[in-house]
Amino acid sequence: MTPLDEFEALLASTLERFLADVPANLVEAIRYSLLAPGKRIRPRLALACSSMLGLDPRAARTIAIALEMVHCFTLIHDDLPSMDNDDFRRGLPSNHKKFGEAVALLAGDALLVVAFEVFSEALSLLQPEFFSAGLKRFCWAAGPRGVIGGQAAELLLHSSSTLNDLRKMHAGKTGALFMAPILIPADFAGLLRTDERFVSIENFAAELGQAFQIADDLVDAVQDAGKPLSILYFMPPEQAREKTATRLQRAASGLQATWGKQASGLLEISDQVLASLKL
Repeated sequence: MTPLDEFEALLASTLERFLADVPANLVEAIRYSLLAPGKRIRPRLALACSSMLGLDPRAARTIAIALEMVHCFTLIHDDLPSMDNDDFRRGLPSNHKKFGEAVALLAGDALLVVAFEVFSEALSLLQPEFFSAGLKRFCWAAGPRGVIGGQAAELLLHSSSTLNDLRKMHAGKTGALFMAPILIPADFAGLLRTDERFVSIENFAAELGQAFQIADDLVDAVQDAGKPLSILYFMPPEQAREKTATRLQRAASGLQATWGKQASGLLEISDQVLASLKL
């Protein structure tokens, strides 16, 4: 069984612990989206960074599962007719096309709440102040200053929006859930923001999130043509690739210089994102 297979099994078994006495239509909708095949890049980041820091594997798993639940919540809501109005997700009908808008809305809401329940299970494994720091970052990532705020910022983009407007939106909608799986393990490990080790992790997380979004923009170049929600509205593809790859490579080099071989798991994911930029 691969590490990804192990995570899938853990995700499914963890979810089942929170579905007792839940209405059948809601259970089916939650399972449908959360357990659908995916890249699981955020859990992979959380587990890789936790391993690099020597964090208790049980605490690492709570971060990974909780953040995947938050991510799934955002996908369900993002696909709704009132938002992006997408009919498909990961090659399957989106949640609201399968179960209706009302149940899809509730499934997303439920996943966000269960994510906090899962996250809270790390409390008994950590020093209270370390858990508190991680919880604050988790709330930031999931809330109006993170991914929800990023989604709201996207609604404000228009033909006169600037590149800075776009980057701020990306930092919330995409970046928050790339920062969180890398920085929450650092919080749980008790690293201070002034610590150069924390700085190297933070820089890497920020650039990885931006690079992932730019790679996504490149894939969606045709459908997003002429829209200010894509980097390609502001620069040609080759310039976007070059600038993004350079910034990510610089941050990855800084991470490797600070952490050495311990950073191999994170750097492997970084290499995959870099490869996607070149497609």
